[in-house]
Amino acid sequence: MNPATLQELFSSPGFLAIFFAILLTIANIVVGVSILPRRQREREKGFWIHRLLFAAVILCYAVFLFYLHQISRPSIFANIVFGYLLLAVPLSRRLNVTLHAVIASVGLVLITVVAVLNLV
Repeated sequence: MNPATLQELFSSPGFLAIFFAILLTIANIVVGVSILPRRQREREKGFWIHRLLFAAVILCYAVFLFYLHQISRPSIFANIVFGYLLLAVPLSRRLNVTLHAVIASVGLVLITVVAVLNLV
């Protein structure tokens, strides 16, 4: 059943998981962009924070997928986006930093589309 009020929407554990995944992805993109012009020592600290935020995004999204499984609403598209986050985003870093930023931004859009399609 679709939520009728904001209270019902924010009381859903699936919505909270995908909401935090979206917020953490935005924070991760901001951290990723901010570590580029820094010196090497500061950049290493930024990389650590960048990886930690990425792990938190993956964890939140996995909780969301678990929630979908619990309510018996499997979504092939949601699983494809999870694979995209696990494979395309980390592998793009090896190719080009700018391409990595674009692919991460596309990942943010895909997470938002998954949230809209599965919760609203």
